[in-house]
Amino acid sequence: MSDNSTIRVVPFTKDDYTPADHSGPPLFTWREYYRFPNDLLHTLRRHGTVGPMGEMNILDNWEASEGAWQVETSDPDFFVVADMWNEHDRWNRVEASPWLVNTTPLYELIAMVWKCPGWCVYLALKQGGLTVLGDRVLCDGDLFANAASIADLGQRCALSRPNAAGRKM
Repeated sequence: MSDNSTIRVVPFTKDDYTPADHSGPPLFTWREYYRFPNDLLHTLRRHGTVGPMGEMNILDNWEASEGAWQVETSDPDFFVVADMWNEHDRWNRVEASPWLVNTTPLYELIAMVWKCPGWCVYLALKQGGLTVLGDRVLCDGDLFANAASIADLGQRCALSRPNAAGRKM
Protein backbone atom coordinates (compact mmCIF):
# COMPACT_ATOMS: atom_id res chain seq x y z
CA MET A 1 0.00 0.00 0.00
CA SER A 2 1.05 3.60 -0.48
CA ASP A 3 2.69 5.01 2.59
CA ASN A 4 0.42 7.34 4.55
CA SER A 5 2.24 10.48 3.42
CA THR A 6 1.33 9.77 -0.22
CA ILE A 7 -2.42 9.42 0.34
CA ARG A 8 -3.91 12.45 -1.40
CA VAL A 9 -6.99 14.20 -0.01
CA VAL A 10 -8.60 16.26 -2.74
CA PRO A 11 -12.02 17.66 -3.63
CA PHE A 12 -14.19 15.29 -5.65
CA THR A 13 -13.89 15.97 -9.37
CA LYS A 14 -14.51 13.89 -12.47
CA ASP A 15 -10.77 14.13 -13.19
CA ASP A 16 -10.02 12.15 -10.01
CA TYR A 17 -12.83 9.62 -10.36
CA THR A 18 -14.35 8.47 -13.61
CA PRO A 19 -17.46 6.27 -13.46
CA ALA A 20 -17.33 2.89 -15.15
CA ASP A 21 -18.21 2.55 -18.82
CA HIS A 22 -21.52 0.69 -18.93
CA SER A 23 -21.37 -0.11 -22.65
CA GLY A 24 -19.02 -3.08 -22.43
CA PRO A 25 -19.30 -6.57 -21.01
CA PRO A 26 -19.78 -7.14 -17.26
CA LEU A 27 -16.71 -6.28 -15.19
CA PHE A 28 -17.41 -8.72 -12.35
CA THR A 29 -19.75 -11.48 -11.20
CA TRP A 30 -22.10 -11.41 -8.23
CA ARG A 31 -19.56 -13.57 -6.33
CA GLU A 32 -16.78 -11.06 -6.97
CA TYR A 33 -19.07 -8.18 -6.03
CA TYR A 34 -20.18 -9.60 -2.66
CA ARG A 35 -16.63 -10.39 -1.59
CA PHE A 36 -16.01 -6.62 -1.51
CA PRO A 37 -18.87 -5.68 0.87
CA ASN A 38 -17.98 -8.73 2.98
CA ASP A 39 -14.49 -7.23 3.41
CA LEU A 40 -16.08 -3.84 4.07
CA LEU A 41 -18.29 -5.24 6.84
CA HIS A 42 -15.29 -6.97 8.39
CA THR A 43 -13.26 -3.73 8.32
CA LEU A 44 -16.00 -1.48 9.74
CA ARG A 45 -17.17 -3.95 12.41
CA ARG A 46 -14.12 -2.99 14.50
CA HIS A 47 -15.52 0.56 14.73
CA GLY A 48 -19.23 0.00 15.38
CA THR A 49 -22.20 -2.09 14.36
CA VAL A 50 -22.65 -2.86 10.66
CA GLY A 51 -25.57 -3.92 8.56
CA PRO A 52 -28.39 -4.19 8.15
CA MET A 53 -27.32 -7.31 6.25
CA GLY A 54 -24.40 -9.37 7.49
CA GLU A 55 -21.73 -11.00 5.39
CA MET A 56 -23.01 -13.03 2.46
CA ASN A 57 -21.89 -16.64 2.31
CA ILE A 58 -20.67 -17.25 -1.23
CA LEU A 59 -22.29 -20.62 -1.97
CA ASP A 60 -22.80 -22.69 -5.14
CA ASN A 61 -25.34 -20.32 -6.68
CA TRP A 62 -27.05 -16.96 -6.16
CA GLU A 63 -30.30 -18.45 -4.87
CA ALA A 64 -28.55 -20.48 -2.15
CA SER A 65 -26.36 -17.52 -1.15
CA GLU A 66 -29.27 -15.09 -1.00
CA GLY A 67 -31.38 -17.61 0.94
CA ALA A 68 -28.66 -18.02 3.59
CA TRP A 69 -28.01 -14.26 3.94
CA GLN A 70 -28.94 -12.98 7.40
CA VAL A 71 -29.69 -9.57 8.89
CA GLU A 72 -26.89 -8.55 11.26
CA THR A 73 -28.55 -5.58 12.96
CA SER A 74 -31.59 -3.46 12.16
CA ASP A 75 -30.09 -0.12 13.27
CA PRO A 76 -26.37 -0.19 12.45
CA ASP A 77 -23.78 2.51 13.10
CA PHE A 78 -22.51 1.84 9.57
CA PHE A 79 -25.35 1.21 7.11
CA VAL A 80 -23.67 -0.71 4.30
CA VAL A 81 -25.88 -0.67 1.22
CA ALA A 82 -26.00 -4.30 0.17
CA ASP A 83 -27.51 -4.04 -3.31
CA MET A 84 -25.46 -4.87 -6.37
CA TRP A 85 -26.56 -2.09 -8.73
CA ASN A 86 -25.08 -3.56 -11.88
CA GLU A 87 -22.04 -5.44 -13.17
CA HIS A 88 -19.99 -2.32 -13.94
CA ASP A 89 -19.80 -0.02 -10.90
CA ARG A 90 -17.16 -1.19 -8.44
CA TRP A 91 -18.18 0.68 -5.32
CA ASN A 92 -20.14 0.39 -2.11
CA ARG A 93 -22.05 3.10 -0.29
CA VAL A 94 -21.87 3.35 3.51
CA GLU A 95 -24.10 5.74 5.44
CA ALA A 96 -22.92 6.83 8.90
CA SER A 97 -22.70 9.70 11.35
CA PRO A 98 -19.44 11.52 10.61
CA TRP A 99 -18.15 11.32 14.19
CA LEU A 100 -17.86 7.53 13.80
CA VAL A 101 -15.17 8.05 11.17
CA ASN A 102 -11.70 8.96 12.40
CA THR A 103 -8.24 8.39 11.00
CA THR A 104 -8.13 4.71 12.02
CA PRO A 105 -11.12 3.49 9.97
CA LEU A 106 -10.08 5.77 7.10
CA TYR A 107 -6.61 4.20 6.92
CA GLU A 108 -8.11 0.72 7.28
CA LEU A 109 -10.56 1.41 4.44
CA ILE A 110 -7.75 2.76 2.25
CA ALA A 111 -5.73 -0.43 2.92
CA MET A 112 -8.78 -2.60 2.16
CA VAL A 113 -9.55 -0.80 -1.11
CA TRP A 114 -5.87 -0.77 -2.12
CA LYS A 115 -6.07 -4.58 -2.32
CA CYS A 116 -9.00 -4.29 -4.77
CA PRO A 117 -7.84 -2.15 -7.71
CA GLY A 118 -10.67 -0.28 -9.41
CA TRP A 119 -12.98 -0.47 -6.37
CA CYS A 120 -13.94 2.27 -3.91
CA VAL A 121 -16.12 3.01 -0.90
CA TYR A 122 -18.35 6.07 -0.69
CA LEU A 123 -18.94 7.25 2.89
CA ALA A 124 -22.16 9.32 3.02
CA LEU A 125 -21.63 11.30 6.24
CA LYS A 126 -24.61 13.67 6.41
CA GLN A 127 -22.67 16.97 6.02
CA GLY A 128 -20.38 15.62 3.34
CA GLY A 129 -19.04 12.56 1.63
CA LEU A 130 -15.74 10.74 1.18
CA THR A 131 -14.87 8.52 -1.76
CA VAL A 132 -12.13 6.21 -0.49
CA LEU A 133 -9.78 4.74 -3.06
CA GLY A 134 -6.49 2.92 -2.52
CA ASP A 135 -4.30 5.97 -3.08
CA ARG A 136 -6.56 8.95 -2.38
CA VAL A 137 -9.69 10.21 -0.69
CA LEU A 138 -12.04 12.46 -2.63
CA CYS A 139 -14.12 14.74 -0.43
CA ASP A 140 -17.28 16.74 -1.02
CA GLY A 141 -19.60 18.83 1.13
CA ASP A 142 -19.20 21.67 3.60
CA LEU A 143 -17.72 19.47 6.34
CA PHE A 144 -14.68 18.70 4.19
CA ALA A 145 -14.14 22.03 2.38
CA ASN A 146 -10.39 22.66 2.03
CA ALA A 147 -9.45 19.44 3.85
CA ALA A 148 -5.81 18.58 3.21
CA SER A 149 -4.99 15.30 4.97
CA ILE A 150 -6.42 12.14 6.51
CA ALA A 151 -5.77 13.68 9.95
CA ASP A 152 -7.74 16.76 8.90
CA LEU A 153 -10.67 14.60 7.73
CA GLY A 154 -10.66 12.65 11.00
CA GLN A 155 -10.59 15.82 13.10
CA ARG A 156 -13.47 17.37 11.16
CA CYS A 157 -15.52 14.21 11.61
CA ALA A 158 -14.81 14.12 15.36
CA LEU A 159 -15.76 17.78 15.77
CA SER A 160 -19.10 17.22 14.03
CA ARG A 161 -20.48 15.25 17.01
CA PRO A 162 -23.27 17.12 18.76
CA ASN A 163 -22.82 17.57 22.49
CA ALA A 164 -25.59 16.98 25.02
CA ALA A 165 -27.10 20.39 24.25
CA GLY A 166 -27.42 19.45 20.59
CA ARG A 167 -24.68 21.83 19.42
CA LYS A 168 -21.42 20.97 17.74
CA MET A 169 -18.43 20.80 20.08
